[in-house]
Amino acid sequence: MTERRLTRGFIALVVLASAVISGASVVAANGPAVNVSSVTVSPTEPTVGETVTVEVTISNQEGSNSVVDVSSIMLRTTDEHYERVEDVGAIAPDGSLTIPITTTFETAGQKDLLAHVSAASQSSGSESSNLRAYYRPITIDVEEPEMDAGIAATTNSSGETTATLTNYGNIELTDVEISTSIEGNQRDQRDAFDITPNESESVTFDTDNYNSNAVTLTGEYTARGERHEVTRTIDLDQQVQGEIRLTSVEVTEQGSIISIDGEAANTGGTDVESVLVRVPDNDTVSPAAGSGEFFVGSVDASEFATFELSSSVANGTNTLPIELTYIVDDERVTTTQSIEISSADSVSTGSNQDRAAATSTDNGSSGSSGLPIVPLIIGLLVVLGGSGVLYRLWNRE
Repeated sequence: MTERRLTRGFIALVVLASAVISGASVVAANGPAVNVSSVTVSPTEPTVGETVTVEVTISNQEGSNSVVDVSSIMLRTTDEHYERVEDVGAIAPDGSLTIPITTTFETAGQKDLLAHVSAASQSSGSESSNLRAYYRPITIDVEEPEMDAGIAATTNSSGETTATLTNYGNIELTDVEISTSIEGNQRDQRDAFDITPNESESVTFDTDNYNSNAVTLTGEYTARGERHEVTRTIDLDQQVQGEIRLTSVEVTEQGSIISIDGEAANTGGTDVESVLVRVPDNDTVSPAAGSGEFFVGSVDASEFATFELSSSVANGTNTLPIELTYIVDDERVTTTQSIEISSADSVSTGSNQDRAAATSTDNGSSGSSGLPIVPLIIGLLVVLGGSGVLYRLWNRE
């Protein structure tokens, strides 16, 4: 009896569970196929008091058999409602709707919100079914506002000064103006674009005709409705333009081939780029074996880089021209520097027989290269004499 009761009870539970599951499936199938498909926040890292736009996208999934009426969208937490949009609109099957909602936050920190969507499917008539709630979590990190800006400048060889205002804070800078002044008197002023956090804007002034080397740069801007400025005084004394010269050059002559090793030195005060060292091709010299040019690259001010070249030279050539090409201050420069080769170190290219003969002559030997005879005879006599002494001692014993 007990086993029969347990069996009947288990069957009843299975039937009840099947009914519950079937009921949930029916409800899900009959309900609207609504999905809060995406939520975007702009800016992604807002500050306290800054306007934040949250775009909520609601979708009526493909295969839905009814139009969905979206009644409202809210930004909320469990305890607080931030913003609410009413009468959002209708979404056809396989359609979507994106609604922007704006808000601000009065305190810093992490904000855990919900995009709360209320929607219902339309019945065969014009009436809608009961509203249902759909949620999408949103996390927004709100920062304390920080205002920090800096101004810098560079002057090129043409007397043009470029002033750059950089936004180091997390607040956008608007209505930007940059000006120059001498002893408190403004000389020039330029407008610049708005500057977002971690970005910069630059303007250029013609300072070649300024009657003073000391110039004050002023950057003015608006942040959160208030006007601010940053200043810096610079010296317009122009640096000596970068220039490439060949130094510490060593020339080695090997027959008609000249090898050149040295340093391409920047003797100026500005950086030099795209330095190319090459041997020209003319009646007296020409590049040798694909080693007639060497790309050095960039050379910073007061620095150097090594290079190697090879050249074929005609008989009687005493100097080797080396062509230098580089870019300095956005201008391409081409110049030629001559290297003396009359005192180049020579490398012998003779045969092994010549070298052997030279070695023999240096040793002062004009005869055979065998072992010396006299030392051998003396050594032999010493050995024989010693052997006789040992023989006599042996016989005495």
